[in-house]
Amino acid sequence: MSYQKTPELVNTPWNSSRLGWLGLAWFEKTGPISLTKLHNYFDVNSGDKAWQSNPKELVQAGLTEKTASEFCEWRDKTNLDNLKKQLDESGIDFILPWDKNYPSILKQTHAPPGGLFWRGALMDNRDWIAVVGTRKISAYGERATKLIVAGLVEQGAGIVSGLALGIDGAAHKATLEAGGKTIAVLGSGIDDASIYPQTHKNLAEQILLNGGSVISEFPPKTTGLKHHFPQRNRIIAGLCRATVVVEADLKSGSVLTAKNALDENRDVFAVPGPITSAGSHGTHELIRNGATICESANDILNTPLKNATPVPSFERDLTMDERNILDLCRTPIHVDDLSRHLNTSPASIASTCMSLELSNALTDAGNQTYELTPTGRALLSKPST
Repeated sequence: MSYQKTPELVNTPWNSSRLGWLGLAWFEKTGPISLTKLHNYFDVNSGDKAWQSNPKELVQAGLTEKTASEFCEWRDKTNLDNLKKQLDESGIDFILPWDKNYPSILKQTHAPPGGLFWRGALMDNRDWIAVVGTRKISAYGERATKLIVAGLVEQGAGIVSGLALGIDGAAHKATLEAGGKTIAVLGSGIDDASIYPQTHKNLAEQILLNGGSVISEFPPKTTGLKHHFPQRNRIIAGLCRATVVVEADLKSGSVLTAKNALDENRDVFAVPGPITSAGSHGTHELIRNGATICESANDILNTPLKNATPVPSFERDLTMDERNILDLCRTPIHVDDLSRHLNTSPASIASTCMSLELSNALTDAGNQTYELTPTGRALLSKPST
């Protein structure tokens, strides 16, 4: 099985709009849903306007009054050029959802990151598989991880995990030992000083030196706080066609990652373990609830994607207008707002939306407020012919 060379990040030119979106993504209380609302309200090329908006405008865009007020206070003390300087000093790129560098598979998820901080190479077109599990790794879990990861790499797959102690770290190391590519998704900043856990700082460096990448939703100097990791887990699941849980107790974050994968119509595999081990309780519960038993890489790569939303068969490519509308409808948006954003008449927008609705790409949430469907997400990710 052969794959294209891993593409390098393309440096997107900086302008005032991009700096504005950087500042909004940097603020700790504007998460993916808030950022998407701001993208839709202000237009993707108006990040500078969004950055400079007053609290009333930010509330109209969808932020709460408290968040809007706190953001404006923080903004008044923040220099956008200094934020960009921090990225440059750490070799970090900033990727927005409409950039070519943004992973198309993430656009199919329910809450795609509104901005990503990225070090290293881009994802290529190989199969990417998440391998996750407990921090309290056993000798059995380590052997199983090495066996499965080596088999996946041998067949050309890439490995995504969270750089945590235990199974995550073992998955990254096994990938490197097998000469493969791996992506680490962090719940902290990805500058050297913020990498969490710091004991895996050298592992992160090895990942980068071997053509992999280290990514996060969180800006530099962000520490790895407890509530960051559920957000991190959804990205791990969203980047991959399947998630494999090796060892996990019932309340493990790895089980939550598996649930994220199921929510995104991705396949979940679980490695069975000894009944005497607490690390088997979570994986066995996943199996009881429908996860596929995984004993080797072949169990994963030879299994048809039973849960994936099929990309619809269109007789033609999406028009630019259709693609723009679908992109704006990632969160519910009224036809009048679509008209304003796209500078097109409401009648023309309504007609196109109706056509997309008949194709099951959009759904009318009521009163001509449209929202993207799973079919629409799949169409957006389908390359033009």
